Amino acid sequence: MRPWKFKKRSTGSLKRLQVLRRRFARELATRSGPSKFSSRIGVVLSGGGARGAYEAGVLMAFQDAKVPTHIIASTSVGSINAASYVAHSQGLVGNAEPLVASWVELTPDMLGIDWSRYIFVLAGLIAASAGIGNFLWQWMQERGIYFHSHNPKLTRLALAAAGIGILFFADRLSYIGYLALNLLRGRPWEPDRRKAWTSLGANVMVWGFVLIFLNFTHVHIPWPGYEYFDLSAPVPVILCIFAGWACWRVLRAPLSKLSHRFLRMPLRTGLFANFERTKFLRERIPEKGIQESEIHVVMTATDLQHGTGRFFCNASVEDLLKDPSVQEDFVRAEIEHSEDMVQAAVASSAFTFAYEAVPHEGRLWTDGGIITNQPIRPALRLGADVLFLVMMTPLQGPDEAGQVKTLLDVGIHAVDILVSNNFKYDIATLDNINQLCSVYAKELGVKPEQLELEVGKQHYRYVQSFNITPQKPLTATTLDFDGEIIAPIIVQGYKDATKVLKEFLDYEAARPSRESCQVVRLAAERPEGNFRAMMGG
Repeated sequence: MRPWKFKKRSTGSLKRLQVLRRRFARELATRSGPSKFSSRIGVVLSGGGARGAYEAGVLMAFQDAKVPTHIIASTSVGSINAASYVAHSQGLVGNAEPLVASWVELTPDMLGIDWSRYIFVLAGLIAASAGIGNFLWQWMQERGIYFHSHNPKLTRLALAAAGIGILFFADRLSYIGYLALNLLRGRPWEPDRRKAWTSLGANVMVWGFVLIFLNFTHVHIPWPGYEYFDLSAPVPVILCIFAGWACWRVLRAPLSKLSHRFLRMPLRTGLFANFERTKFLRERIPEKGIQESEIHVVMTATDLQHGTGRFFCNASVEDLLKDPSVQEDFVRAEIEHSEDMVQAAVASSAFTFAYEAVPHEGRLWTDGGIITNQPIRPALRLGADVLFLVMMTPLQGPDEAGQVKTLLDVGIHAVDILVSNNFKYDIATLDNINQLCSVYAKELGVKPEQLELEVGKQHYRYVQSFNITPQKPLTATTLDFDGEIIAPIIVQGYKDATKVLKEFLDYEAARPSRESCQVVRLAAERPEGNFRAMMGG
């Protein structure tokens, strides 16, 4: 085991990981494991942002147990973990050392999570509005139109307060008016007190400026036959308010379209660009290592333009078809070899709303978790008969949603809900196949692993699955890329994986050989339509 250079904030957790690794090595040395691995092993890695550090700990346990991994089916952050593990592999056993080291040194800046980008956007908006405002001010002065304020400092301060009120509470301004109308009409209704006070405060800030401006400002307007015409501010301001209201009623639809085009420009297809995290990954994941690895890694990404999922693989279709129990139709229809698997990992992990969509292979891609967060199906279709399902949420249910205050919070939790539903569907499919195999195995007096069901052109096998999952919700949220938070999660992943791996080693030692598998053809009897079993070779 390679010694690490610890960061102070993560030293304790990583030392704990080293202790666990030494303990696990001693336990493995005293166990009577299988003489050889007869299973075709698939590992399924899901998404979860910063919680993906849990998978790094799990893969470290696989490395220490020297478990051969034939297939890694991954999506979202799982694709990044898979790429690193496979790129540094020796034979069918991966190497998680560089992966763990990369997770520990992560910071938001390294992944392009930089909110200062929007400070520049706001600064640009202020500069543009100031430029237009000063241009109009200069234009008015050249034509002899002047605004005079008796208290310029107070007026400008009130203007700043009004701007802040509109910026932060534009959606709450009308609530106090709605509340007043309901009270006047005598409608029984329980108002939201917090929302009401917020709306009241915002209205005080906005209309306070209007009152100050009306009381402390007058306008000089040139008038034929006079040096100037002095008009107190309330008259033109009131006229402007009515004119503005009339224009708003008439021009609301075109203004909405114009503002939609203007406001979405700085947001592009995501809040953050992919440049920094792509650079980070390319420095740590050698593309050549992925392409030459014996481990077949499949990454799920979502085609935004066509609304479909696609599986990128480091092996060609021809190489995949040489493997045992592979379903040819699936491989030819849904798998495509990518010569840039690092870019495929970036596309698979482009978390929707957070990261911009990724151009790859002539299309535009986003997070694979939208289609399937637990890509069980590709692992099954590529012939896995043992699956390790690595999940980052407890089995008893998804994490409770935290506070949802921003657009990004809504997007993250919406994707989490979609991800949870996708997993339930995939795991139900696997359970149904296993149940069918178990029924026929019991009738024939054999173990489920010794059967392969053939229904028409489809072949189904019993697939032993092992769940590696935390008992409690992980402490990190999706974008908590911080070493102090991440390091304990790595340790938790390693700890949970070692328990499951010991169960797997016991199972593998007693597992029937693949050569003892029999094919059972299921055919429908007529007229009843029941299935009858026919023994095949």
